[in-house]
Amino acid sequence: MEKPQYIDWIVEETGIVIKDDIPLKCYKIDYKDDESILDDWALHIRRNYIEDTELKEDADDNAMTVEQYLHDYVIPQKGEELGATVRSADITEILISDLLEFVHQYSVPRYKLKNRSGKNNSQQGTDVIAYKYKNEDKTPNDKDELIAAEVKATLSNTEYTPIKNAIIDSRKDEHRLARSVNYCRKRLKELGKIEEAEEVKRFLFKPDNNYRITYVAAGVSSRENADDAIELDFSGEELEIRKNELIFYVHGKKLMELAHNIYQRCCK
Repeated sequence: MEKPQYIDWIVEETGIVIKDDIPLKCYKIDYKDDESILDDWALHIRRNYIEDTELKEDADDNAMTVEQYLHDYVIPQKGEELGATVRSADITEILISDLLEFVHQYSVPRYKLKNRSGKNNSQQGTDVIAYKYKNEDKTPNDKDELIAAEVKATLSNTEYTPIKNAIIDSRKDEHRLARSVNYCRKRLKELGKIEEAEEVKRFLFKPDNNYRITYVAAGVSSRENADDAIELDFSGEELEIRKNELIFYVHGKKLMELAHNIYQRCCK
C-alpha cells in the first residue's frame, strides 16, 4: 500500500518501560487538525476494506452510489450495533499494520477486512501478520522473519489495560499462528494477490525452511502522555515476557473521537 501521510504524526518515545524494567516500544500519535492529512488517512482506511478498482463496480451492481454502498455495506457506522467497537478494533489493527510496514519495513498482507460476511463481523485468528525476507530475491533463509501481533485497544479511556490484555492473549498465537498464516495465504489467493500469497506460503514450512518468529503484544489507548515506568496490575507468570516477544504501546489524546472523525470521512 502507499504510505499514508499520518505516519509522520507517529513519534517514537524512548526510555519508557513497564515496571521492573521490562522494555517497551512506545509511540505517540501527535496529530493535528489538518483536513488534508485526515482525509488521506480516511482514504487509506477505506482501501483496507475495498480496493479502488472494485468500489465503483460493486456500487453499480447494487444500484447504489459509491457513498451509499460504503455506508451500508463496507464501513462500520457509529450508531449500529457493535459499530463503534468494530471501528476501534479495525483502526487499531490497521494502525499496528502501518507501524510494522511503514516504520519497521515489514511486508504486511491486507486481507482481513476485505469482503467480510458482514461489515461488523470481525475475523478470528492472529490480528496482524507481517514478514520480512533476508534475501532480496526472496529465497528462503533462516534469518527470514515472521511477526504475529495481538492488538488490544480501549480508545474511549486512558488506561494501560490493553497492554496487559495483549500480553496475555498474545500467547494464543503460538497455537493458532500456523492456521492464521494458511488462512492469510488462501485469502490472498482469493483476492487475486497471487505473488503475495506465494510469499506468505514460505512461512508454512518451518521444519523444512527455518525462520525467526517474533510475537508482538500491542496495546492502544487514549492517554495523552505515557508514564516513564508503566504500572500494570498483574505480575509473576502472567507478565513473563518471552525471549521472542516485543511489547508495543501506542497512545494519543481522545483517540476514539479521532477514530470517529476519520471514519466519517471514509464514505465520501
